[in-house]
This record gives sequence, C-alpha cells and structure tokens, in this order.
Amino acid sequence: MIKQSEIEKVIINAISEIIKHENNIDLNTLFTGAESSYESIDIIQIISSIEDQLEKKGYEGCDLLEKIFENDKLTFYQLSQVIKNYLNS
Repeated sequence: MIKQSEIEKVIINAISEIIKHENNIDLNTLFTGAESSYESIDIIQIISSIEDQLEKKGYEGCDLLEKIFENDKLTFYQLSQVIKNYLNS
C-alpha cells in the first residue's frame, strides 16, 4: 500500500519536471477542469511523468489518464486521492 505522502512527492516531482517556472507548488491548485491554468499538453506530460515514477517504484502498468478524466476537475490533492484509490484497489 502506497502512502499519501509518497504520492504527493511523485506529483510535486512531476510538476517540477514539466513546469519549469512553477516555484511554489500547492496541492490545492486546480490541475484539471475549465478553470485550470495548465495547458492540455502539460497535463498529459505531468500524468505521464507520474506514471513513469510509479512504475519505477514497482507499480507496473499504471494507466491513470482515464481515471483522472472521469472527474470534471481535480486539484493536485484530489489527484493524489485518485491515484491512491487506483493503486490500492
């Protein structure tokens, strides 16, 4: 079972890797949805980075894209909850 804090670190690493100008990463920031400030390509790259990092941690075959877009909007914290539920199911 993966810890919430570990998932949050993965998300923060992915954001830092993809969005170079992002200095203060807040888990309450809107990640997806109409009011998100992130471009579609950035969202896809962040998801891909998260999947790659999780695979390196032993979670093979993670396909988060569909799970994430089942939601109208997600903050980064809500994203971590979706990932945790997906991995622990």
